[in-house]
Amino acid sequence: MKIQAKQLFTLLLVIESLIMSNTVKSTPYFGVDIDLYNVGIEVKVNDIPAYFDEEKGQLTVEIPVPESIIDGINSLSLSIFLPYDGDERTTKYEKNAYATVTLFSQDLSTKNTPKIKLTSITLKISEKKILTIVEDFVSKKRATPSSEMADDKSVFAQVETKITSPFSRWAWQDGQTIENNKRNFDTLLAVYKELHATFKSKNIQALKNSYSLRAKEIAIAYSLVDEKEGQKKLSTGKDMMDKSLELYDFHTDGMRLEIIGNGKLARISDADHDQPILYFEPKTNLLHLYKFMFYLDKNNQWIMVR
Repeated sequence: MKIQAKQLFTLLLVIESLIMSNTVKSTPYFGVDIDLYNVGIEVKVNDIPAYFDEEKGQLTVEIPVPESIIDGINSLSLSIFLPYDGDERTTKYEKNAYATVTLFSQDLSTKNTPKIKLTSITLKISEKKILTIVEDFVSKKRATPSSEMADDKSVFAQVETKITSPFSRWAWQDGQTIENNKRNFDTLLAVYKELHATFKSKNIQALKNSYSLRAKEIAIAYSLVDEKEGQKKLSTGKDMMDKSLELYDFHTDGMRLEIIGNGKLARISDADHDQPILYFEPKTNLLHLYKFMFYLDKNNQWIMVR
């Protein structure tokens, strides 16, 4: 059978299109969809904080979490608690108060790629009863385990699912298991003090050096080119150079060592998860809170990774 020139050209275009479609690099993304009504909430992925909100209200939001995903078994946890209504914490849950969190994956290399649900948790308060629904969409298992309300009326639930991570192994996974003791608190607090001094002196290169590994891993998590792009995503030094902002004095009131990431990460924070370094805008009184996470390497050095 003879193939005409026009047909041959069309055939070549089809082949080229197929080759290109098979070589387009995927852009992996992971996030958590949150839907809540009149509850305080804390969401963690692999025991790494993803979202915290203690104000009363209704909210639907998507939070990126690719930098918290590991290869193998991943956990999603949800804590709900009595929210603040203005300056006062409520004393009881409102009727039908609830929260739902869903961990999902998505390929962002093409437009309008649907989200793939991985696992979810729903906690709903109804007539002093707690309805808990956990679902693993990967194994297609759904359960309604019983959940206990703690003395402070908080409720906790967790679900696990298996993920083949597209990312390389994170540095903190090979760090030490961190003990909650005075030595670790004091040495990590000293690192925060050095960071505060760096912000105060406006030493941008020193700040970039401190952010280096963090920026490299953020670049991996968000499919960026390199560390330089990671620094841009982190807005390294933006507040430092903003003349409308002022650096708060280093403060330690109420601060303690908070160990997260199943013992592999730590930060210094107070009961509201605020850390010792922050900027504020005098005209509006808006605060720019900093959220750092560190791991302890084999040489007992604190390394910022998040």
